[in-house]
Amino acid sequence: MGVKSTPEGFNNITPYLGIQKAAEAIDFYKKAFNATEVMRLAMPDGGIGHAELRINGYPIMLGTPCDQGPLSSPDQSPSVGLHLYVEDVDSAFAQAIDAGGTVISEVKDQFYGDRTGTLKDPYGHVWFLATHKEDLTQEQIEQRAREMFQQG
Repeated sequence: MGVKSTPEGFNNITPYLGIQKAAEAIDFYKKAFNATEVMRLAMPDGGIGHAELRINGYPIMLGTPCDQGPLSSPDQSPSVGLHLYVEDVDSAFAQAIDAGGTVISEVKDQFYGDRTGTLKDPYGHVWFLATHKEDLTQEQIEQRAREMFQQG
């Protein structure tokens, strides 16, 4: 039997972040999101060549951007956000803010059935923290959206 195309313990898609201060970011993710460090490849210059973390059992990869690689740290307008489902969004959000995150939008109930808050980590990445509260049909979500836009 051959090697699996996706390694054991990974999904088919895994976020990979370029972070100039990757070692600091690993510490932040541990404090903010209870991440566990699986592996770290430290470079002679102090950068991180590659690191793997787990948040709620799911993998996330990161490294210090270098001239040979395609990643750079995000600027003032990140094009990607990380969506993280947690058991208790209010306490998880507070933990992430206490660890050094910056509030983008406070935690609140959303029309699509989640309770969600958005923050930016100290390295420029946007995180959507959420707890799923209601199972809704597509039609219910669309109706709630119409009602919300009519009021707003």
